[in-house]
Amino acid sequence: MPFIGRDWRADGEQWTKTDIGSWERPRQLSTSSSLLNVNSSLSDVFNALEIANSVNNIRRFNYIAKVVQILFKDKLGELSGNAQRSLFQVIGRMIDMVLKTGDNISLMQRIVTQFHNSIHSAYPFYYYIGSAPLWQRHIEMLTRMQETIKQVQTNMIKTDEDTSKLTFDSLPVEMQREVIRRLDNGTDIVNVGMINSNIYRVSQELLIWRQLCLYHFGGDAQNSNNSKLGENILGLMRRQQDDVDTNDIDWKSAYFKLKRQYGLREVYAEMIHQCQLCKCLFWQDTGHSCPYETLTSSSIPITPRKLVTMLV
Repeated sequence: MPFIGRDWRADGEQWTKTDIGSWERPRQLSTSSSLLNVNSSLSDVFNALEIANSVNNIRRFNYIAKVVQILFKDKLGELSGNAQRSLFQVIGRMIDMVLKTGDNISLMQRIVTQFHNSIHSAYPFYYYIGSAPLWQRHIEMLTRMQETIKQVQTNMIKTDEDTSKLTFDSLPVEMQREVIRRLDNGTDIVNVGMINSNIYRVSQELLIWRQLCLYHFGGDAQNSNNSKLGENILGLMRRQQDDVDTNDIDWKSAYFKLKRQYGLREVYAEMIHQCQLCKCLFWQDTGHSCPYETLTSSSIPITPRKLVTMLV
């Protein structure tokens, strides 16, 4: 009689433990669309979500840049060869995007410099590179990237020397104030204020720093113009003085103190989401077809750090 069941000599089924303590079979990776299960390698995730091609989407650029920064800063020693190759491919596409558009030059210079320093600090151990020749190739590649970015910056400086163009300094004070108010990082506001004394006075206005504090630490981002302060801000005020008076706050100093203690609020134009039913990852604007069609599908946004933690 033929044996029609599963061969008893075969390997057992693989089960993984979920966050709630139950067990489930690992789902298969689907590379035919933009969705995949988290039980996949980092290179599989990058390929299925088309991370390298998504760099060309300006809405996704900052999100991908943050993922890359976290990977080489905290997880580089844990990446496989395929993951390292995927990471270099993404950085190469980001460089091409910067050369094409001229945007995010400072961000890319910071990323490449930090990546170069991280790899160079491994000498002579090569503990996450694999071999000395491979380490040397990575160093040479990153050096070429640094030189390319410097050349782009030099060309932009020569272009900006044309005095016939309208400059930020020549704008009315009201327009300068509106531009500075739309910056979401206090360091950027400080750097803008170094242009000249007039812009410096605008960058020191307490209302700008107050709105920035409310945006990052005021709780609900929708109420950033509301007089209701967040618990983080109130806690800082109580530690500094007994009576809470919003009129006597040095909002610039408060911003940097709150930043050191709580960090800044992460905001991206588009993020990767995870379906709560099938646990698949997908880009927010792309969506996905959940296999559990009979149930109401819902998803949660995945921050760059959480994505790296899930995959490495």
